Amino acid sequence: MMLTNPIFLWSLLGLSVPIAVHLLSRKEGKVIRIGSIRHIQETSTQQFKGIKLNELLLLALRCVMIIIFALLLSGLQCTSLRNEKWVVVEKSLENLPSIKIILDSLRKEGYEQHQLAEGFPMTLSDDTVSEINYWKLAEQLESMNLSHAVVFASNRLENFKGMRIPLMPNLKWISVSLSQEDYPLQAIQLDSDSIFLRMGHSNGDESYFETEKTKTLTHTISVSSPDSIRVLIVSDDSYGYDRGIIIAALKGMENAFPIKLKIIETNSFTFSTSKVDWCIWLSDKKPHENNSLRLISLHLRKSNNLLIHFKSNEWELTKHLNEEVALEGNLTLQFAELIIPSMQLREIANTKDRRMMPDSMVWAQADSKKTEAAILPSPADHFLVILLLIILFVERVIAYKRNQ
Repeated sequence: MMLTNPIFLWSLLGLSVPIAVHLLSRKEGKVIRIGSIRHIQETSTQQFKGIKLNELLLLALRCVMIIIFALLLSGLQCTSLRNEKWVVVEKSLENLPSIKIILDSLRKEGYEQHQLAEGFPMTLSDDTVSEINYWKLAEQLESMNLSHAVVFASNRLENFKGMRIPLMPNLKWISVSLSQEDYPLQAIQLDSDSIFLRMGHSNGDESYFETEKTKTLTHTISVSSPDSIRVLIVSDDSYGYDRGIIIAALKGMENAFPIKLKIIETNSFTFSTSKVDWCIWLSDKKPHENNSLRLISLHLRKSNNLLIHFKSNEWELTKHLNEEVALEGNLTLQFAELIIPSMQLREIANTKDRRMMPDSMVWAQADSKKTEAAILPSPADHFLVILLLIILFVERVIAYKRNQ
């Protein structure tokens, strides 16, 4: 709580008025001569205590009204901020020497240390970085109404999910760049003395991959055999040129990537989808529905993309193919991204990804008026006026009954 105009507390001097009125109104009663004091002894205690109690109650109510009125003049304001300070650190950063020094300094200044995770536990858990949603955690921190919070986070791209939010002034978010990580992604045995090795490199600015052929491995990674992929091409005579471009793209993919590709060709009248991984359909005749078959068909439509995802297991080529269209649309790379099994490799790459979102893009532009309203104390006038009216009503009722 705080007062915006404490100078008006001088109005508390008005408390002397009801006290003076109370003291001056204590007049002595009339003298009545009676024959015996027996009746006075039996009745005086109950009645005179009641009169004294009611006078003190009225005095207290009138003093409280003056105090509330003084608080109204002084601008009493209430704040919901807790008098707590937190320092919240992401698990991957807590052991960095530079962060340790800062954490020790903040703890000496009264900050409580918490982990950047759901519930902000004090003890460090085994939660992985991929489970963090920075914007959601920032909203949870703001809802706790802390007086101040400092957050150390790596700002990984994959951990920003949902809508951007503005950052409140009592929350300081500090991004910390992780060191570059170099890791083996895949090793494939091409022949008896040749291994295809793909290396991944990731830092705060970029992630990229390099491939090389080597005879010996210097990294700890299991060596696998090339993936074998069976592709069925169903084409009619009118799609001969499209068929040739697709076969060339598949051959280029086989030469560039460590896979074994088996291409099976047929027409729309004699085809069979048994034991194939992919089917490329080049015919005016509609293919038979098969929910388990992964199908690429040619369907002309206006689109900026050459290959689009149409249904769960169906993709469509949006243009007739020639050399120019295939080069502009990167047909070979699109086929490679689609056909070559890469889910496990993507999971490894996502885990090792250390790219950061720039600070200028992390937080939305805050509305200054809303931001100030969220952190400034709110006036208590409404509550005080209601309380004043209630006390005034009670005081009038008691004063009327006691004729005070």
